[in-house]
Amino acid sequence: MDVKKSIKIFLRALERCVNTAFLAVIILVLVLALYVTSDNKRIVSDASAEVYQWYKPTAETTNPFDELVEINKDVIGWLTIDSTNIDYPLVQGRNNEKYVNTAVTGEFSLSGALFLDYRNSSDFSDPLSIVFGHNMTGDMMFGGLDKYADKEYFDKHLTGKLYHDGKYYDLTVFAYFSADGHNNTVYNTALREDETGAWVEMVLEKSINHTDELPTEGPLLMLSTCSTETTNGRDLLALKIAPDGVAPEKTEHVTSPGRLHEKVDERSLWKLLGPAGALLLLLTIVFILLKRRKRKKNERE
Repeated sequence: MDVKKSIKIFLRALERCVNTAFLAVIILVLVLALYVTSDNKRIVSDASAEVYQWYKPTAETTNPFDELVEINKDVIGWLTIDSTNIDYPLVQGRNNEKYVNTAVTGEFSLSGALFLDYRNSSDFSDPLSIVFGHNMTGDMMFGGLDKYADKEYFDKHLTGKLYHDGKYYDLTVFAYFSADGHNNTVYNTALREDETGAWVEMVLEKSINHTDELPTEGPLLMLSTCSTETTNGRDLLALKIAPDGVAPEKTEHVTSPGRLHEKVDERSLWKLLGPAGALLLLLTIVFILLKRRKRKKNERE
């Protein structure tokens, strides 16, 4: 067998392989794209307050909430900020990592859950209790906290409810502020009652908006989420907890459609499609070169 014939056979075999691989990669890219789209929809669904509304305790009944507790023993209560999309069950884990990527049901979810700092008492009796949640678009989870930077919005959204162990507590917002996520003075779960006044004064120094009536004692509640402005920045909402609250009536929940904030989708998309896309580009170039070579050969013949 001469060299030219061997080369021809090799090139034909290579062309067939490239064509097959080209088609396979296209199919793979389409499958991965469908997977990412489906997964993102699931993430958004997990983050929506609508998903959990059936379990919300009301003046009518707390039975559905009790069912949620049976599903996950880490469920400790319910947080509502009136006229916002913050209307979620609360959980508390053995650390502050678990519910970053775990849903209220205990299943894996990138949207996580709203969770009380593991160092806090689960009955919110500490001078300062801290609840964490993801910053997501569509005002889901704590994605709407940054709206409190607007004075008009701040003044119209100052009340809420906290439910725990069959009791309701009234919440009153008194400050919206920002701080570094590693500021131990701000994130002081060991705050003593006699240090409450100093903590409130510190909050006022950092505040973007605050009320004229400020608490002089606990218990206080702080909602924390990542800021989009700085790497370690946090958007924070400070509230006063008052006992003997009135149970909410069952009403229609208002929500806004949205998708995950931050760059989870983009990173996931590149992680899944990046290598396949690079391979697809390489095979496309080889495919075009082989086709061009074959066309020139046919023209000569």
